Order: sequence, then structure tokens, then C-alpha cells
Amino acid sequence: MLVADTFANAQEYAEKAHAIMAQRGIPAAPSNYTIWYDYVSGKNPSLTSAIDEIIQKDGLFSAEISKDLYEKFYLVEQQDEHIHEAGIKLQETLKHVVEQITVAGSDTENYGNKITDLATDLSDQDDSETLKKFVAEIVQETASITEKNKALQNQLQQSSKEINNLQENLEKVKIESLTDALTEIGNRKQFDLKLVEESKIATIEDTELCLLMMDIDHFKKFNDTYGHRVGDEVLKVVARHLKSAVKGQDTPARYGGEEFICLLPNTSIHDAESLANQVREKISKQVLKNKKTGQEFGRITLSIGVSKHVRGESLEGFVQRADEALYRAKDQGRNRVIKEII
Repeated sequence: MLVADTFANAQEYAEKAHAIMAQRGIPAAPSNYTIWYDYVSGKNPSLTSAIDEIIQKDGLFSAEISKDLYEKFYLVEQQDEHIHEAGIKLQETLKHVVEQITVAGSDTENYGNKITDLATDLSDQDDSETLKKFVAEIVQETASITEKNKALQNQLQQSSKEINNLQENLEKVKIESLTDALTEIGNRKQFDLKLVEESKIATIEDTELCLLMMDIDHFKKFNDTYGHRVGDEVLKVVARHLKSAVKGQDTPARYGGEEFICLLPNTSIHDAESLANQVREKISKQVLKNKKTGQEFGRITLSIGVSKHVRGESLEGFVQRADEALYRAKDQGRNRVIKEII
């Protein structure tokens, strides 16, 4: 859970963010401030890594790069109305924080100038009444700046809480946007993002990357015979078995309709084929039934295609080879695993 920043931390992060932005000539737009506030606070490790990588290369942050960073880490699903609204709210809150800090800086500077002027005037005076008057002014100015700082502290603490709540909400919405609502595993969007990410890692680190493309055999029969509620339960059963069978680094997802897909980093095609058969066999042994009436709906079987990523190939080609292997499995009688022809 995110914890709201203290006043001291919020002020420190804000000052560091402003300093870096000024040093690199980055406009103090709310979206840019969002990026650099999170960068100096270390709240978003992925963002920090992305910025550090840019700094190591050439260190230049054009308007386009800043825009890309903001969209990637704060507006992943721009078309999603909730994320868009939350992003706007976050910008408004951060803009308010910037204004508060700017006012605080101005007030502090004015206070310093006022005290300096009073001290200068004081050196020329030696009667008690005038001294009392100067002391009273100093006390009044000090009380005023103290009250302003207290108000600023409260405002910044409240804004910090709002920012953290917004960040937490954005993360929840992001997760929801990448999750299939019915099966509660990844959706097509999540798979597409992980495919790009894992293929880059596999290429850079020279590791193996495999893919399982799965289709529920005769799925239409479940819907037509027993209704869509049973069909939905079939999808949930497959998703649960798939999720429990894979490792933490793997990405199981519902690809669409009755199709599922699973990305397997650091996995040979032999191990991928073995995993596919384990999933297929485990699911096929389970009889789907109505818990209340005991009515049996039959067994679920899968046809699965397996492919291995080839350096330099298009990602579309990688997925297509798994899809072609899947259709060969269906053509050869279903309820079987077929790996690509290498």
C-alpha cells in the first residue's frame, strides 16, 4: 500500500524535481512534474529504470520523450475514461502542489527581506520605544510566516495523500484494464505488452522464449447444450488450471473467445511441450458438474500449439506459428499438443 509523503519528504521531492527539470531544460508542465516527482521519490521503479536508461544514453529529454514517458507510465490505456479522468485529476493536484511551493518560496523570501530591512533600521535607533516597535514588527512578521508555513504543511500533506490515492487508483485501473473480467487472468492487451517486453529480453540476454496457443475443443457445444453460464464456467476452469500450472515469470492470458495463450520465458520448446501436455491432461481428467444437482456436463479437452521465438522474426510470425500448430492439433483429432515444425 502506498503511504502519503510527510511534509518534509514532499518538499524535498518537489525541490529535487524542480532542480532536475531546470537543469535539463524540461518545462514545468504538470505531466513533467509528475514524472520527475516520482523519479526522485523512487515511487515507481519501472519509471526510474526507464529514465536512467535514457540518461545513460544521451541524457536528452525532448518534449516527445517526456510525452511518451507520461503516456506509458500514467496513461497506459488512454482510451479508458477512468484512467484519463484520474490522470487529469493527478495533474491538477500536482499543479496545486507546485503553486503552493512557489507561494511558500515567495513568502519566505519576503520574510527574509523584511527582517533584513528591520535589522538595518534597528541599527540606527537607540530609544526604547522605537526598539519596542521594531520587536513588535518582527514578532508579527514571524507569527505571520509561521502561520503560513503551518497552512502550507497541512496543504502539502493533504495533496500528498490525494496524489498517493490517485496513484493507487491508477494502478488498480491499470491492472483491471489488463485483466479478463470473467476468468481473472490476463487479457489480450496484457499478452501483447508482455510479448513485446519478453521478446526484447530474450533477444538481449540470448534466452529461449516459447508460446502456447490453446483452444477449448467443441466449446460451442457447452454453450448450445447447457447455456452460457456453463460455458462461462468452462472458461473459468481452464483459466484456473492454466494459472496454477505456470511459473511466476510466465504470462497466461485469455486471447479471445475460447482461446487461451501463455508466454513462457526461459523455457525450451521441449519443456513448453511438456507443460502443455500436463495442462491438457489435468484438465481432461476433470468432470464438470452441477454441484447442487450432480448433473454432469462432460469433460473439457484442449488442443494446444507450441512455438519457439526465433531471433529477428516478427512477433506476428511467432504467434502465427503457434496458431498453425494449434490448427494441426485440431485437424489431427483434438485433445492433443502439437509443436511447430522446425
